[in-house]
Amino acid sequence: MNGILCILGPIATELRAHVSALKGVDHRVIGQDSAFLATDQAQGAFDSATGETWSCTFYGHLFDVEREQTSSTSDKPATRLGQLIAEDGLDGLRRTDGRFLVVFQNTRTKEVIIAADPVGNMAVSVVKSGPMVAVATDINSLLDLPSVSKEPSPEAIAEFLTCARYNLPVSRSFYRDIDKIPANHAFVLSGDTATIKRYWMPDFNPRNRIQDDDQTIVETARQLMLDATRRRMPADGPLAAALSGGFDSSSVVAMMRHIDEPAHRPFSTISFNFGSEDADEDDLIDAVSEMNDTTHHRVNVLDSPFLTETDDAIRANAGPIMESGVLLLWKKKARLQELGHSVSLSGLGGDELFMGRMNFLADEVIHGHWRTAWKEIRAVFPFDSSTGKRTSLRKLVKANIISPLEPYWLKNLRQAKLGHRYPPDWIRQNVIDKGWLNPSLPRAQPPFAKEAYQQDCWEVFYYELLHGGLTYHSVAGNGTGVDTRFPLLDRKLIEYMFRVPRRLKIHNGRVRYVQQEAMRPFLPKVLLSDHLKKDFHPVLDAHLRKEYAERLDPMFKAKTRLSDDFVDWPALKSTYAAVLAGKAKPYSLWVAYCLERWLQIRT
Repeated sequence: MNGILCILGPIATELRAHVSALKGVDHRVIGQDSAFLATDQAQGAFDSATGETWSCTFYGHLFDVEREQTSSTSDKPATRLGQLIAEDGLDGLRRTDGRFLVVFQNTRTKEVIIAADPVGNMAVSVVKSGPMVAVATDINSLLDLPSVSKEPSPEAIAEFLTCARYNLPVSRSFYRDIDKIPANHAFVLSGDTATIKRYWMPDFNPRNRIQDDDQTIVETARQLMLDATRRRMPADGPLAAALSGGFDSSSVVAMMRHIDEPAHRPFSTISFNFGSEDADEDDLIDAVSEMNDTTHHRVNVLDSPFLTETDDAIRANAGPIMESGVLLLWKKKARLQELGHSVSLSGLGGDELFMGRMNFLADEVIHGHWRTAWKEIRAVFPFDSSTGKRTSLRKLVKANIISPLEPYWLKNLRQAKLGHRYPPDWIRQNVIDKGWLNPSLPRAQPPFAKEAYQQDCWEVFYYELLHGGLTYHSVAGNGTGVDTRFPLLDRKLIEYMFRVPRRLKIHNGRVRYVQQEAMRPFLPKVLLSDHLKKDFHPVLDAHLRKEYAERLDPMFKAKTRLSDDFVDWPALKSTYAAVLAGKAKPYSLWVAYCLERWLQIRT
């Protein structure tokens, strides 16, 4: 078991016997109607506290609490959060920052609040069975409970296979009985009534944009980034961080070394290495590593079969994996663990906070700013200097003006008429016939912004980052025992950057103005100058063709497969052939393969 398991409500004799028999558990708090069990790994501290009318159990790391009134930083986290929630309810959690799970019980009203940190750095799953509620940061510990069904959820499988931004299974697991508490939400139990409530989100109301001058914004962002990094660095021992050569990871490494002076602790940095000049950022990595005196380690991810850890990742996730990129994280964290590190920092989140989105063109058109829109298009057409690639005017207009302004009914009609089939043609028709999947295009859920730009920024941040990239890190962290922390996903920094004017994020083809200026004192000149970021995916895809052939060929040749109720394998053969010929991306093959492997593993 990784993380914490919490059981509330009447604990049946069979369940109590199961809890008592668990091995390798280092902490237990067991009462007549509750049990809390946690491993003693690097994933965080475990403690509990009680007040006059409440009890609180905490697991993880608490990095910051704003405006504490009746507690202090010297108190243990359970005390600080217990008093905070007792005073202000869920609103109190909006002032916190960390990577944690908290279980708060009002002993007078019997209301229970279960929540992760505001950003959702710690994944939380929940089962409600009659009067009993079980919560865990590792779904596998819930599956071990004798009263929890192991039956798959066909709805979640359908969403997984057809996944688009709005179709991520953010609130359900791959099992019928187990739900997930989405990021920014809390599970509130009042009597027999359970509700999921959002308790935090950044402010993207255009009326509340920051009005400070540019230099003040840069200096404020710099200080927020430094403070966020300082709070996430281990207090003692050697340092470790990812260093890809990109702006985000380089910024985190540079801030860590700046903060660490004059102690100048040993510092390990780590990156993927593909053995190709087309994919590796060796010159940038070396410049940042040398400037900050780190010992850099390159993980040669293609020296052995890339898909080796797939089954382990599926087990850690208790379900299929949406992106093969989780294996890159797994290999990197496994190497850090071999080097003796249990804590590492990452630059995840920088793109989503500092780069902005081209959908602002739709807003310019709505307001009649045609000249401004054309000027912005000309900055990236016919050549985008940030990617080094030629651009298509038709695609720019379609993606960033027409699509954001299209009514929903027209999107469905257009996708059905112009060959953009949803669901894909390799999805079995019975997936729709049995009601497991809505055949209409998935659409965003509230909240909705007043601008297309802010709406797109929020959706990418919430769906693709918090419920995508962050999830992959959790899976790889659970599997390798490495606790990765994300300074650029600091709550206060997120709130601030969502209020920064758009022109300081994306303007006339330039992105990251605030981040570049904020980090200028810490980064080498080669990183601050314009350069083209390399793309490792073509190199990886070319390498994977042989591995896909070895693993998928038996599945295509088999008479039956466990996933046949969902995947039309004969219909995937054309994609399979195109991928092996280097003419298509392997995404559909990957999700079908992962689903089949999960179904085989669980049986």
